[in-house]
Amino acid sequence: MTRSALRALFAQLLDAPGVIITVSPDANWGEFTSNFPLQSAKARGQSAEEIGQTARERLGSHWPGRIGLERGRLQFFMSDEHFLLELERATREGAHYGASNSLSGQRYLVEYVSSDPTGPLPLGAGRHAAWGEALCRLLEYAGARVSREFYLNDQTTSSKLRSLGEWVVNAYSGAFGQNTGPSDAFSRTLGGELARRDGAKWLQSAPDERIEAATTFALERAVESQRASLERFGTRFDSWVKESDLERDGHISRAFALLAERGLTYELDGALWLRTTQFGDDADRVLRRASGRATYFAGDVAYHIWKAERGFDRIFNVWGVGHKTYIARTKAALLAAGLDADKFEFLTVEEAALERDGVPIRLGLGGGPLVLDEEVEEIGADALHWFFTAKPAAKTAVVDLEIATRDDESNPAYAAQLLPSRLATMRRQLEGRLSVSPEAEQGDWNAGERELARLVALWPDTVESAATERAPEKIADFVSQLARATRELSRNTAPSLAPTSRRLELLRASGNVAASALKILGVDANERF
Repeated sequence: MTRSALRALFAQLLDAPGVIITVSPDANWGEFTSNFPLQSAKARGQSAEEIGQTARERLGSHWPGRIGLERGRLQFFMSDEHFLLELERATREGAHYGASNSLSGQRYLVEYVSSDPTGPLPLGAGRHAAWGEALCRLLEYAGARVSREFYLNDQTTSSKLRSLGEWVVNAYSGAFGQNTGPSDAFSRTLGGELARRDGAKWLQSAPDERIEAATTFALERAVESQRASLERFGTRFDSWVKESDLERDGHISRAFALLAERGLTYELDGALWLRTTQFGDDADRVLRRASGRATYFAGDVAYHIWKAERGFDRIFNVWGVGHKTYIARTKAALLAAGLDADKFEFLTVEEAALERDGVPIRLGLGGGPLVLDEEVEEIGADALHWFFTAKPAAKTAVVDLEIATRDDESNPAYAAQLLPSRLATMRRQLEGRLSVSPEAEQGDWNAGERELARLVALWPDTVESAATERAPEKIADFVSQLARATRELSRNTAPSLAPTSRRLELLRASGNVAASALKILGVDANERF
């Protein structure tokens, strides 16, 4: 039983909707706990003891185990019989165990990464890719149909792309022995490629024409590079939306017309402004500069209007933490356009950082910025997915390379990857014994086996709460607990009295749950790790 199902029983049987129920930090306190008796005593005019006893009486026949009451706190213990039923389910349902239909029929759009196409994919964008993909898989596990989308800021007139084009021109000119300005490793590579492809063709062209050609070339190569990096990292998008296409297809001009029709734009100093302050923003925003060029914000507004027009039931924006200030203005623009802003969910994810033995690493190979490909090469995509999803979105994902490169269980990513293999080995060993000596009826599990069964039974609640709370780190924490329990069981010398068939079912069920959890995190569940 999950906490949501238990909350529904509180609402139905005790007229207590929205009761807070938490996972117990210690199995000695039960699987779940609630201080409902203490919290409601004053409002109900009864003692916490009286309320607790009433709750036990009314919930008892519906809860698969016993309900304890200690100092005004309810403790929900699952029975061994319930654990057996859950193990049977987990074995029978395989990868579907713990999945639900709560979001069945719902179409969700998740936009994430959307990195500037100005170079190789940064390490921080890799964190956003891992976290965003884990969110998508959690939503799919709950039954939603999820579309993954990357928004490409590809206007060659943007200051960032223009600067990249200028640096490529510098490197290109340097290939022919001309004086050069600043460049970096990426722009020097592109400058050399452009020289080999086009020869000295651009040396005789006007400066603006030369920069435009270099910018267009650099944009194409940057997008190719980032797509390839994401593919290697196991992140694939259903659609790549270009800002330039929004303008070409008339989305930006239609957005201007819609906002003007609603009386929410005005001209000032030759620029077109949107009255976002009427909808909670701290300042009105420019949509079109005096030069006649649409702003970055205008493209965002048009993009979000188009998102809403495509009929999704819910729309997620997974942004870097640096975009927090854009949330209020984007919501204001949605309201200005007459859209349901509550259909949009804005999630911000912190960056990633590297260190070695606690010392920060701020530069990549060759003195350039930290890029995803270099770390995939050093510690592997699976390990990076682990470290990037194991921390809450609000915290920086710090990867200590001294730990992340260890081939032992002091490296939590290694311990997680080892889990399916360890469970499979234990299962094969037990199957071998069973084939040699048929089992006889015996007794109960030992403590280690019971803890593993307990974790399997908690998987449906874990994955449901991770999806509801948008918290992939709950899955990583669950995997760590499962790995720890499995390791301790493999080293446990205490004899087991449980029938061999029951122990095999425990290992199979645990293997199924481990594979499902690791898949959500983007980590390969290899039984031969």
